[in-house]
Amino acid sequence: MADALATMASMFKIGANTEIQPIYVQIKNLPAHVMSVEDEVDENPWYFDILQYIKQQVYPEHATEVDKRTLRRMVAGYFLSGETLYKKGRDGTLMRCVDSAEARKILEEVHGGSYGSHASGHRMARQIMRAGYYWLTLETDCIGHVRKCHKCQEHGDYIHVPPNPLHVITSPWPFSMWGIDFIGMITPKASNGH
Repeated sequence: MADALATMASMFKIGANTEIQPIYVQIKNLPAHVMSVEDEVDENPWYFDILQYIKQQVYPEHATEVDKRTLRRMVAGYFLSGETLYKKGRDGTLMRCVDSAEARKILEEVHGGSYGSHASGHRMARQIMRAGYYWLTLETDCIGHVRKCHKCQEHGDYIHVPPNPLHVITSPWPFSMWGIDFIGMITPKASNGH
């Protein structure tokens, strides 16, 4: 412990009488609320806990105090209208929360559907949010969808080719860069007589 304090004192320049509190690391047995969702394993959408809290003020079972506090903090950014949950945007717009099945349909339609332009992942995420849809992993899913799109990979730019600068040659008048040298007669003649 004294060696660790001496090392820290040399790194941070602390006084000799300063007391440093140790850092404790804890591992939780139950999952906490995180901002990533792959698939719905329990047949409930990703926003189910938020919806239940807004409707009935009910916490999920096995929720700790930290989970409850996190859920209360998250709920402030959502709005319930009838049975439809909306996410409040930064500019005050409401975006409808969708589950993973509907999110896949939206991704396919916006990217390559009748109005799809095969846009990049970030641009496609902005288009979806502007259309009024939201899910937690929106941007990650958009980038992943673009990476898996066969047409985008086939017709995309060659990103691993080094750039070649273009050298434009301008000529003030035709043939100004061409020249002819006159050297006179060449002796001896070539083998073919020229």
